[in-house]
Formats: sequence, structure tokens, C-alpha cells
Amino acid sequence: MGEHEATTAGVESGHKKRTGLGPDDRNLSSEQLFAMAKPVPMPPSPFAPPEPPASAGELPVLEGCTAAQLVRGDESELAGVLQARCLGRYVVSIAGELWQYDPDRRGWWRIPEERAMSWVSRLAGARILAGTDRSGTEKTKSLRVSSSMARGAVNLARASHHWPEERGDFWTGQQVRGYRRGIAQFRDAAVIVTQTGAGQLSVTEDVPKPEHRVRAVRVLPCRWQGVPAMSDLPARCPALWRVHREWWGHHGPEEAYRRLLAVLEFFGATVLGFAPTMARAMFLYGPGGTGKSTLIQLMTRWCQPSAVASVTPQDMGINRFAPARLDGALMNVVDDLPADAIMDAGVWKSAITGGRIDIERKGRDGYGIFPNAGHLYAGNRLPTAVRANSGFWRRWLVVHYDRVFHGTTQDRPIIEELMGEMDWLMAFAVAAFLQTGGAGGRGYTEPDCHAAVMQEWNDVSDSVSAWHREAVEPVPTETPKTIWPKRSDVYRSYRTWCQESGRHPVSAQEWCSRMADLGVEFVKSRGHWRSSVEQRVEV
Repeated sequence: MGEHEATTAGVESGHKKRTGLGPDDRNLSSEQLFAMAKPVPMPPSPFAPPEPPASAGELPVLEGCTAAQLVRGDESELAGVLQARCLGRYVVSIAGELWQYDPDRRGWWRIPEERAMSWVSRLAGARILAGTDRSGTEKTKSLRVSSSMARGAVNLARASHHWPEERGDFWTGQQVRGYRRGIAQFRDAAVIVTQTGAGQLSVTEDVPKPEHRVRAVRVLPCRWQGVPAMSDLPARCPALWRVHREWWGHHGPEEAYRRLLAVLEFFGATVLGFAPTMARAMFLYGPGGTGKSTLIQLMTRWCQPSAVASVTPQDMGINRFAPARLDGALMNVVDDLPADAIMDAGVWKSAITGGRIDIERKGRDGYGIFPNAGHLYAGNRLPTAVRANSGFWRRWLVVHYDRVFHGTTQDRPIIEELMGEMDWLMAFAVAAFLQTGGAGGRGYTEPDCHAAVMQEWNDVSDSVSAWHREAVEPVPTETPKTIWPKRSDVYRSYRTWCQESGRHPVSAQEWCSRMADLGVEFVKSRGHWRSSVEQRVEV
């Protein structure tokens, strides 16, 4: 397919012919929209898997035989039948699970072991060649399939399609000259965004196909409208435009638009699989009754429910099974972020940046994944980050909600009205992300509220920074380094301050690292490590 052009009339008309969906299909859940969006009967797809036999009677007779359908009837032969009659060409085994491409689902779906075993069990009763009698007449016997035999056949099929980790992550988009490639799979088109250079993105469209390696649960239940101009947002999405002014308009139209743009950029990166490249989680912060839940409900209804995980940063650090829920997720959404302390953010930062995470599932061998979900959190309290460093703080993008609607005349249900604009909302999300150029880190639009909330968050959670700001001061420049305060004495004063103020102290090693980030110098003199700051003397 060629480069995408911002024309949508052909896409709209083609979609309506295939699905019968129009812009007035409101008041529908994502499951209902997904079901309605199934195309009318079309010619068989070249990617369609074979239809599993309903019974052994559908197996053909072996060539040269009169009744025998199988030669040996062992697990190896049954695995071959499973491959030829059920799995087809487009199948792969990843971390002990079989995946098959299904054109009706527009993506790859995981075949449960029980389903595959049931396909094998349908072969029970097939005629197995048992030689010939003295007269040369063919003898056969009936196949018996036990559960262990069915499981053995499935395991052999898995082994023949195993995707080794040495080949990389099967689901990761293909890289072009080292740049990332992301795909948003709609019902009627695959939208492919490729980095062609630093801060440069190109967009192409293609038909859904196995080579895109999109999981079926990540297929978006709406049609592709093309890449619109952001100036058309008020006309195409009047409900969203009105609502964003109600949420944030009291801060001025420019700040309100920057907050809306940040939300759209984040979601565009998420659906395209570029969230790890942007490497930031979004936090909707503010009191209850301000509209945070409405936005979260809207964003999660844009995708299939099974593509949404819910894992808190706190859980990732203490529960070794929690990160497994990120495997294959399109979004990780926590609608009420706990105020409990985030004790260890290491796994969370890897999840944000798309680094490898070794996950475990109960009763199964562990394996590694490269999660690419977008992380969306909401809360009315700022959790304490005990071991947070600069790498933790720069992974956040905060949008502040401070106008309370609950109990006022403007408190009304608006989600269904917004859902009526779902197709165009998705298109503007992609368009907003394309404007960022895919530049990680600071690529997102930062509203003015971000810096203010981050400073507040740093104050309430970072005990080292708060202590450094409130309780110490630099040693006078004329003071020789040989008589600077001992580092151990300065750290002891920090722990005393934490105890008196009810904060969580960090370890001495972590404290040294964080103080270095704040520009504090440590030198070794006269057998002791010494610090360039000292306890502030109150006058």
C-alpha cells in the first residue's frame, strides 16, 4: 500500500458497505460494536485456517487402502493430523502456548490447550491399518484417544512450531534500520507507523494479514477514518471539545487544549504500540467527581476488555506474579491508584520503557516478555515513592483535574455521547501522536499543571529531596574539604529528620546516590567520607 493521504471518504463508504455501521451507532459497548463490525460473508481468505473435523469420519482413507485412515495412530501421527486438519500454515508456539492467525478475528488468537486436545479427541474411532490377513484382505482397528495421548499430540505440535527466544520477541514490530514500527489494527485496515528518522514518522495502510503479528485481543472495534487535521477536532468531535472545556476551561483555552492534546497523544502512542518509545505513564490526578473516571471509561471502551490489564506500580514491585498480566495487554489501567508507598519501582520502569521482564505464572515455567502497554493511572492522592530517583520522576505525565462536578447542575452522564464519536476520537489520537514525531521522553505535550503536580509529588514522597531542601545548606565555599562534615553524621541527621516528620528513610547507599543526583559532593579526607552540605542552623 502507498503512503497514507488524509482523505477518508473512500474508507468511510467502503467500511459502511462491509459492516453497515454508521456514525449514529451510539449507546453501544465495545463488545457490541465489535460484534456488529463483523463483515458480511466474503470470499475465503488466503490466511484462513482449516476447519477442524467434527468427527473421525471426515478423515480421508489412506491412498491404496479401502478403509484405513491412519497408519499407526500414535501421538506423532495424531500431531501431523492436528497440524494439517486444524492448525494450518499460520501457527506458532510461544512460551508453551499455541497461537493461530484467524482472519475473522483480524489477528492471532491463543488456542487453549483444552481446545486443541478436543480437536485431537474427535479423531477417536478412526480406522488404523493393522496389516492384512492370509488372504491379503486389509485389517483395521479402531483408534482410542486418551487424554494423555491427546496432550502428547498437542505437545508435539507445539514443539514443531516453537519460537525460540533467541529470535527475539515474536510480537515486536519489525524494525527498520533500527527504528521502531508500530501497528494499530482496526476492523477494516492495519495502520502502520514507522520511524524513518529521528523525529520523523511515516504512515501506511494495509489489509489485515498474519505478517503484522497483531493479537486478536488488540484489534480495535472501530473503523479507520484516516489522519485528520487537528484543526478539525471541534467539528468532528463536538462532544469531546465541549467536555474538555468544562473540565479544564477555567485555566484558559490554551492550557485546556494542551491537557486534551496530552491525553490524545498518549492514547495514540498506546494503540500504535509506541508507548515504550515515549516511555511515560499518564496520571490523572485530582479529587473525586471531576471527570477522571469518565475519561478512563472512554479510553478503555475504545479497545477490547481482554486487552486491558490493571496492575499497580506497588504490586509490580512486591508480587512476582503481577507483571504476567501485562503480557499482550494494550493498556494497563488503574482507576484508583493506592496511596501506599511504592517501595521498588524497578519492574515498573521496565514496564514503562518496554524492557524485558521475566514473568511467572502459577504452575508454569517462567519466560520473558517485552511489554508495550500504555500505563494510565488515576487517583486523588499522591503515593510515596521511597526509592525514587530522577529516572522514576521523568516517567510520568500528569494531567490535573480540579473542577468538581459531583452534586452540581453540570453533573450529567456524557460517556455515551462521547462513545458516538469513537471512530473520529481514535483518528485524532493517531494524528496527535504523529505530531510528536515519536520522540521519546519529552515528546508528549506537557501542560502547565504537570510541573506543579510533580513538584508537589516530589515534596510529599521524596524524603531525600525534602530533607535536602528544608534541613541542610551548602558548606561555605571557603571551608577546606578536610573539615567538611562527616557523611555518616549527615546521614544520621537525615534519618532523625525522617523519624520526626513521619517519612520513609532510604538506605545509606540509596541516600548517597540521591544526594549525588541533587549535586551534593562527597570526598574522602583524613580517613572519612565527607559531605558538601551541613545541618542548617536555625536563627
